[in-house]
Amino acid sequence: MPATTDRARERLSKSPRAPLFPLSGCEWVWLALASLGFAAIFCYPMLCAVGEPGPGVSGWLRTGPIFGHLARPPANGDADMFAELRWAPYWTVAHFHQAPFWNPYKCGGLGLLSNPETSIVTPFFLLYLVFGAHAGEFLDIFFHVAVAFAGGYVLGRVLRLGTIAAIVCASLFPASSWLYLHLAVGHLNFLPATYLPWVVAFLLASVEQRKLYPAAIGGAVCALTLTEGNYTFLYTAIVIGSIASVLTVLRLSLRPFVSGLVIGIFALGFGALRLIPMWQQLNIYPKHPFGLEELSFQNIAVFLFARNQDLYRSGTWEFMFCEYGAYVSLAFGALMLIGLCSRPIRALPWLLPAVMFLLFTRGNTGPHAAVFMLRYFPLSQSAGLSGRYLIPFVFCVGVIAALGADFLCSRLGSWGTTITIILLGAAVADSWLVGPPNLRYLFHGDVSPVPYSPIFRQYWVPNPGIQTEINEANMGSVNCQGYGYNDIPEAALGYNQPGYRGEYYLSGAGSVTQTLWTPNRLEYDADAPAPVTLVVNQNYYPGWRLLSSPGELVHAQLLSVALPAGREHIILRYRPERLQLAIALTMIAGIATVLTWRTDA
Repeated sequence: MPATTDRARERLSKSPRAPLFPLSGCEWVWLALASLGFAAIFCYPMLCAVGEPGPGVSGWLRTGPIFGHLARPPANGDADMFAELRWAPYWTVAHFHQAPFWNPYKCGGLGLLSNPETSIVTPFFLLYLVFGAHAGEFLDIFFHVAVAFAGGYVLGRVLRLGTIAAIVCASLFPASSWLYLHLAVGHLNFLPATYLPWVVAFLLASVEQRKLYPAAIGGAVCALTLTEGNYTFLYTAIVIGSIASVLTVLRLSLRPFVSGLVIGIFALGFGALRLIPMWQQLNIYPKHPFGLEELSFQNIAVFLFARNQDLYRSGTWEFMFCEYGAYVSLAFGALMLIGLCSRPIRALPWLLPAVMFLLFTRGNTGPHAAVFMLRYFPLSQSAGLSGRYLIPFVFCVGVIAALGADFLCSRLGSWGTTITIILLGAAVADSWLVGPPNLRYLFHGDVSPVPYSPIFRQYWVPNPGIQTEINEANMGSVNCQGYGYNDIPEAALGYNQPGYRGEYYLSGAGSVTQTLWTPNRLEYDADAPAPVTLVVNQNYYPGWRLLSSPGELVHAQLLSVALPAGREHIILRYRPERLQLAIALTMIAGIATVLTWRTDA
């Protein structure tokens, strides 16, 4: 197999344009089917009943699939927070045929494109538009798991590993419990971590082929870790920076550093459509750091190697186990040790970031803790919950384990191949028994239906964990303090709160009628005998514009327009500030990618 691979690489190197990755057409077809099969097996527990809480498969696996889950939002932990951020853009586009800029359904009105936790600028948003918000969410999860498996395999092939070793590289990262624990409580913002293998594969392809266009494409993929979430962009940046730096030193060449830099520049360019609005919102409504506890190495060993990775496992840590678990099967661990011992130089680019993430996981060990270094990076001042750094740690471990598998297969002949296959099969089966069962907890909470409102109005409930159900009832949820953000104003009132005066009203004498209500555009007819202020029961935010009437937009907590006396037609429209700049930067990144591709031809 290695000789065949080398001959294929030699032929490709003599061709006018070598393909990005060293996979044949049949191998791509096999990989697509294998990735979908892996995702189907590991995502299956999403369709199962909760059964008895706790680790294991007894009590729930025999119930069979419940396809009704695809027609309702999940209910557990933070699931509603992220489901709402998928429902709102879906409904804005599908029902109102508007761009998903403003979210009147959340917190009394909040930027939608600018919200760091939402996922709009992504090809997977099409799943929501085609299949609906709820089924789209499950398909979103399914395809991201497939993306992770496929990316790991491609990365293994770029590293010149054999087929079995590449499957090890493909399996460990998406098989680890970190993904299924986070999904069990609805943390969809960690799905973009599945792009990490792909970004690294593009980096290495750029270095090996001595061309920049693979790095430019890698930057576009890296941008998805920003446009689909938040934390995973930081993880990816650290991994790419570490690998590029180590390769620069090992090869005594600046090419790896340049390729890594190109990925970063193009990632910012392609991500500008979300980055610029998001930066503004985080400055207006800052998200404060929390969860930087101190975690001992003993705790970390439990998070990585204990087979009890149940969501509700308790211990000396502060938060739910979803913030810590990242299971690595002992069979995978054995391959990792073999990789470290047999190929220490090849393992070095992966060992350095793994050690860094392990130190970050220790958390607040003192004033000079490693994790505090991250606060010097833009948009990472609010990074907390140090157990989450085990996610990229497990990715690095997966690559080192693949190196160990390749050593066994290439050096020990058929015996080594047999041993590797046994270890791989045991590790994947063990991982499935440990992590994915947590997915059945997606529907662990009970949600009471919310009566439908014939007109849109704001609504207050003491528990903000049913925002999606409130939104589907044609209402906005004004109570979301401590639910993703901490500094959102509470001036907008629910119709069931004292002091509520309606969704729009005049501050003085006169009459006003709403003639159009949509998320991004509002229209009113007002008639007042004297100057008056029109008040809309939504938060004011930069980007709202007054398109007609001689009135003036008032910069107050609530969206308000100062009107002169007389009869006026008022049109209010929301569009994010600097949107043209964000679009221009994204288009420039796209054009630059095409030019880079043509230049490298």
